[in-house]
Amino acid sequence: MPKDYYKILGVNRDTSEEDVKKAYRKLAHKHHPDKSGGDEEKFKEINAAYQVLSDKEKRKQYDTYGQVFEGGAQPGGGAGFGGGGFQWDFGGSGAEAGDFSDIFEQFFGGFGGASGRDREPARQARGEDIRVSLAIELEDSAFGREKEISFSREAECLRCHGSGAEPKSEIIVCDKCGGSGRIERHYKTFFGGTVAQHSACHVCRGSGKLPKHKCSDCGGVGVKKEIERLKIKIPFSIDSRDTFRVSGKGNTAPFGGKSGDLYVTVILTAHQKFKRNENDLHFDLQINFSQAVFGDKIEIPTLYGPVHLKIPDGIQSGSVIKVAGKGMPKKSGYGKGDLLVGIDVKTPSRLSRRQKELFEELKKEGL
Repeated sequence: MPKDYYKILGVNRDTSEEDVKKAYRKLAHKHHPDKSGGDEEKFKEINAAYQVLSDKEKRKQYDTYGQVFEGGAQPGGGAGFGGGGFQWDFGGSGAEAGDFSDIFEQFFGGFGGASGRDREPARQARGEDIRVSLAIELEDSAFGREKEISFSREAECLRCHGSGAEPKSEIIVCDKCGGSGRIERHYKTFFGGTVAQHSACHVCRGSGKLPKHKCSDCGGVGVKKEIERLKIKIPFSIDSRDTFRVSGKGNTAPFGGKSGDLYVTVILTAHQKFKRNENDLHFDLQINFSQAVFGDKIEIPTLYGPVHLKIPDGIQSGSVIKVAGKGMPKKSGYGKGDLLVGIDVKTPSRLSRRQKELFEELKKEGL
């Protein structure tokens, strides 16, 4: 009987890719054979399930046929070690590259072979991403206005320009790693082989170099906390809870590493006149009894200036009149939604003597 990969990972069929990944990592860490109490067979089974459920095409085949037919871990297949569909996925075929290496990093602190790439200085770390919320008005979204935001971030130290060294201080080779930026250790695996660990040097943070005298402003780390003030353009027709990215405006990585990104989640504030529903806007219009009976032409507001709306005679309360092309710009950049005007016929509560007489006459006529 084919194995239930969803049951193996403890997830539902509608579980997102991100949650599948989280479930896999949790189980893989728990059952890793090199860990005390680990289970090699269970570990293989978990990996086989993840190879399928983390790949859109393989998952689609599995959901349809109960197995996958090409390039994947199949129930009872012989890929990888010991059958059962077990594969070492270092290259990211189907699963994300680095997923399996993350397991090793939990136990060994990193791994790698003896290639030339592994003998190069360690790659500089990437700065962390920053997430902020920004309250905007409906008009900001409709017209793609520019807004200024303030947020705290780690930025390059102005005194040392990110080097971590006092101005004019000599830069020396790290004596811990000999300038390679890496520390190498070797560990035996449960297969009987050896895994070579190549982790970034904790002294020079992978740069292979150190300042002889640390920067007095940042303490040698190359970055400092600061308040960033940034003008950003609001994307056209962005909706509440939507998020957009500003590249390179996250935290700066020390010693020349790549900066992270800034992710801005917008919160659309309530508008005094309009309510938004995707590309359409809703506007409530109150008219009096005579306007409902005889019809009228009334000036109403829109985001793009006032327009005249024709009220047909005999209109009922609760009716909706569509004003085409006066809603929100579409995200595609082509066209706009509509303005939907909801009619509310106001029943008079206070009448003059003359008005009462007229309504009495209307009542006699059956109105």
